[in-house]
Amino acid sequence: MAIVRTVTGDIDPSSLGRTLTHEHLLYSTPGSEVDHRCAFDLAETTERIAAELGAAVRDYGFTSMVDLTPCEVGRHPQLMHDVAVKSGCNIIGTTGFFPEHLGLPYWWRTQSIEEFAEFFIRDITEGMVFAGTKTGIKAGIIKVATGMDSVNPRPSPVGPSGRRVGKFEERAIRGAGRAQKALGCCVNTHTDPTDYTVGNPGIDQIELMAEEGADPGKIIIGHAFVNGSLQQIKDICDRGATVQIDHMGIPWRHGNTDELDEKLANLMCELASGGYLDRMVITYDRWFFNPRGGATELNPQLLNEKVEMGYLYTDFLPRLEKKGFRSADLDTMLVDNPKRLLAF
Repeated sequence: MAIVRTVTGDIDPSSLGRTLTHEHLLYSTPGSEVDHRCAFDLAETTERIAAELGAAVRDYGFTSMVDLTPCEVGRHPQLMHDVAVKSGCNIIGTTGFFPEHLGLPYWWRTQSIEEFAEFFIRDITEGMVFAGTKTGIKAGIIKVATGMDSVNPRPSPVGPSGRRVGKFEERAIRGAGRAQKALGCCVNTHTDPTDYTVGNPGIDQIELMAEEGADPGKIIIGHAFVNGSLQQIKDICDRGATVQIDHMGIPWRHGNTDELDEKLANLMCELASGGYLDRMVITYDRWFFNPRGGATELNPQLLNEKVEMGYLYTDFLPRLEKKGFRSADLDTMLVDNPKRLLAF
């Protein structure tokens, strides 16, 4: 019998309801966890996030959420668990890593593909490790990533495989492919918008995982809509994977919110009318808390922290409906597709 693995235990896939597939309760870059300026009160932070998420459950029906925070970018198993209990939201935790330009700490750069696979499997079957302690809180999805930073956007360099995938990223991605084959779980990815100007990073990721036996039908490619073309996104779907609409209300790599929202809406409508509705999920990529020591030029305040949880319904859905998109189709993307993808 298929289950969805949440941080508070396994649930029936039918219990998910409306599911956001890529959010972050806590987001911080590697090294910040030892910075005095980034220290925070866990109990107070838990209460504040739980109240905000609980309101989203009550007001907008977001009854489930994937916290897609990778290990080195602020993943906090106890925070996820306690927020889930207090908010009433099903939270799926993540095992995996950020791009090597931004994450993948030295220890993991010395590990083999098989060691990555074993790590992912143990996080999901035994529980995640935090600060050297086994928590028993289990992940329910794998994350892999490629790309550069947003301070100086540029295409990723070509790696050993001839793809724009770094040597260490490739090991993690191949390890995820092996783990996915073993468990049947979902993999959700980070692609860099700039890489769509020189290739199709989503296809690169799918191919590497498929070479290790992964099922493309259990792969979600993230951020493709931010800069990908309609044809590039169709190509990803035609490989059997799902594409994720994200960053509505958050103008990542765009001049303003309206510009990106319009691009997202147009692509969504074209894909839906072209028969790809069952290959789309939708989410914000929102940060509930970033324990920074203050915004700087290299670490600016971003709208990931500001967009309201109801923005999808108050602002984005009306834009879609003007283009002929049906609200019922939105629930296909929020309910039916995540239920299929997250179950294993």
